[in-house]
Amino acid sequence: MTITIDGGAGITFPDTVQQTNGMTNTGGNPRYYAARAWATFDGSTSPPTILSSSNIASVANTATGQFTITFTTNMPSSNYSVAGTGLHATRGVLVGLRTSPTVSSFTIRVTAIDANAGTAGTNDYNSPRISVVVFA
Repeated sequence: MTITIDGGAGITFPDTVQQTNGMTNTGGNPRYYAARAWATFDGSTSPPTILSSSNIASVANTATGQFTITFTTNMPSSNYSVAGTGLHATRGVLVGLRTSPTVSSFTIRVTAIDANAGTAGTNDYNSPRISVVVFA
């Protein structure tokens, strides 16, 4: 197999070689994919402070514990998966979708949970560290 490196044209692979963008390999079994978007932000600041992200244009706090995340580049459809985590010093944190996602954004709800107090120990929470990742 010959791989050609040309200073003007870049790298040329033979047609029989699968090319990837360095982050996504849709070959193999099972296939694996890179995240389409992700962010870590401080939800306790107003407005929320994005600490690190990719393909996230903005994060807005719409109510206590509710955040709308807007993409820089839209998703190919609204049928994507969102996973999230939050930080609390003494309680568990649940991060879930608040509304149905759209191609341009999604809204999450962040809830602090005290397992020993039942529903009385549950409240929406502006966590100082919230992370979300999107797969499409």
